[in-house]
Amino acid sequence: MKRHFENLISKVGRAVQHWWLMMLAGILCIALAIAVFIFPLESYVTISILLGVVMLISGAAQLIIAVTSGNYLAVRGYAIVGGILDVLLGIFMCVYPGVTLVVLPIVAGIWIMYRSFMILAFASDLSTFRLGGSEWAICGGILLLILSILVLVNPFGAGIATVVVIAGLGLLVLGLMFCAISIKFRDIHRQFEKEYPR
Repeated sequence: MKRHFENLISKVGRAVQHWWLMMLAGILCIALAIAVFIFPLESYVTISILLGVVMLISGAAQLIIAVTSGNYLAVRGYAIVGGILDVLLGIFMCVYPGVTLVVLPIVAGIWIMYRSFMILAFASDLSTFRLGGSEWAICGGILLLILSILVLVNPFGAGIATVVVIAGLGLLVLGLMFCAISIKFRDIHRQFEKEYPR
């Protein structure tokens, strides 16, 4: 029993060892959001490629975290599916920016909505393992869900400026949530390293 418990602890510790990848994805989302607010008209033209790059990096980060986590986090299944979709969408958006420009509000809205569900699942993990912080994760997930619905309700009739501002806000909140999650992962990882040194 003790050996099984130590093995479980070791695997849970590995689940959060790549916390810095989530931080990188968060910083990129925040940088993209700032670019959207500084250059709103130009950003609508370039946001397709930039969002594609962010999707590629966040998708790769989530796949690495999910693959190394084992089945110890409820969000693992979401992360694998989301990571694969991010990588595929990111490649598509970088290769065909003209095509995706037409459907960009829909793609951005769905992407932000899916991320909101992932953050809400992460809040469930925090609550289940009694790690604290589930309240801010729930608030962030709900805020992202509301922003994604605002983008998806009338993506073409709302006007370019409105869609750009809402998408920028969504990217900013998502980036902040990625950074907060990565800090939580870092703290968990450090605690495991301290209590269960290799």
